[in-house]
Amino acid sequence: METVAIVKCPDYKKTTVKDAISRIFDLIGFDFPSGVLLKPNMLSARNPDEAVTTHPVILEVLSELLPHPVFIGDSPPNTSKTIEYYWNRCQYEDVSKKTKAKLVKLEGKSSIFTLNVKGRKVNFPVSSFAFQHPVFNLPKFKTHNITILTCCMKNLYGLIPGYPKGLLHTEFPEPEYFNHFIVEFYQLLKETVVFNIVDAVEVMDKNGPSSGRKKYYGYLIAGKNGVCVDFVCATLAGLKIHEVPFLRIYENIYGIPKVKIIGDQPENIPGFQVPSSSAIFKMQENRFMSGIIRTMANQLNIIPVINHNICVKCMECVKVCPARAISNDLKIDRKKCINCLCCFEVCPNRAINVRKSFLARIILP
Repeated sequence: METVAIVKCPDYKKTTVKDAISRIFDLIGFDFPSGVLLKPNMLSARNPDEAVTTHPVILEVLSELLPHPVFIGDSPPNTSKTIEYYWNRCQYEDVSKKTKAKLVKLEGKSSIFTLNVKGRKVNFPVSSFAFQHPVFNLPKFKTHNITILTCCMKNLYGLIPGYPKGLLHTEFPEPEYFNHFIVEFYQLLKETVVFNIVDAVEVMDKNGPSSGRKKYYGYLIAGKNGVCVDFVCATLAGLKIHEVPFLRIYENIYGIPKVKIIGDQPENIPGFQVPSSSAIFKMQENRFMSGIIRTMANQLNIIPVINHNICVKCMECVKVCPARAISNDLKIDRKKCINCLCCFEVCPNRAINVRKSFLARIILP
């Protein structure tokens, strides 16, 4: 049986966060080694108040509590901006200055791995740093249009350096295959992960992981087993295992251990709303559909749409698109687009929305 702690953390004041994390360590005893890599969610160069990235105060407290040296690192998908720009905007640079934790670039030396995902073999790099240091996983509690939730398991995807993580979407354009990859990738890395703390003081629902709705919750969720922590997070969001694709797949292949919840017993996140893609996934996963209906269901998609009234032509979407489906005049070629939504995730101005494809709008509410 695995233990998951839920601990109240009403705000991001340093004393509040320190008390909450200290309580987690009291509840789940563990002797942390030195040389830990703190792996936040640094998806976008956003201010912490936007609830897109892991709050810097959590990293600051851990950098003071854990034995040094302590390292901080993540590899965002958009490589057109320097990693220093991300560190500054996410305020991790300030954490490093205050605590002497070392900021590291994960885009350096990599190791190449091969995974077989439902019969498809794929080669990809992983930062060698992650295998040389114990990983302390620090995800942000958010929704995601392909994985429904992004917490512990999905956060490890950031250990794949820069642009190659986008290219993997071209290998697995179907959400089911991509979620299978997340499961197998977690299995590859799980022995390097020593602990997980999910930042759920402020969460993001609706169409996350960067343009959803910020909601206050006021808790940290923690444990040694990332799958079990994700299972608890899904439960707090009001979701069952079968409603979160990577949890359903993990349960079917490996089985999710029984979980003992300790600490506080909060209510589920009030009014938590899943992404637009959720209804499509539910229909596609229905095993009792006829062949014709299943073929039709597989044509349903969530697609990115550029709002040219908001767009400032920063070209971040063009640079990040792994399928080269966005032209320099900011038009999306629907024949090339694989609906990976990388453009939606990295747009700094929320100028890209997601909507159901034409067929999905007809069939689904």
